[in-house]
This record gives sequence, C-alpha cells and structure tokens, in this order.
Amino acid sequence: MRYSIMLQLVVATTLVLTGAAAFFAWLQNRPAEIETSQAAANAIAAPTVEPGAHG
Repeated sequence: MRYSIMLQLVVATTLVLTGAAAFFAWLQNRPAEIETSQAAANAIAAPTVEPGAHG
C-alpha cells in the first residue's frame, strides 16, 4: 500500500513539474504582440524631447 501512495506522489509531482515547464516554455516562445497604431508609429518616427533637456 505504501508503494502505491509513493508512486502516486511521484507521478503527480512529475506531471505538475512537466506542465509548469511546458507552460513557461510556451510563455517564452510565443510571438510578441506588435502595435500597429498610428500613435506608436509616430512615437517611433519622431521621438519627443523633454522640455529643458539640452543635448
């Protein structure tokens, strides 16, 4: 009986860790969202200079 409980704990732990690893791998490899709004394009094309900042 004890062997069965230990085996269940090992299998459950393995499944949880494997699932977490798969989830984090998916998070790392998913495509980045690209903003296509006009405001984002303007911010990239013409960066603003803060008032009082002299280069």
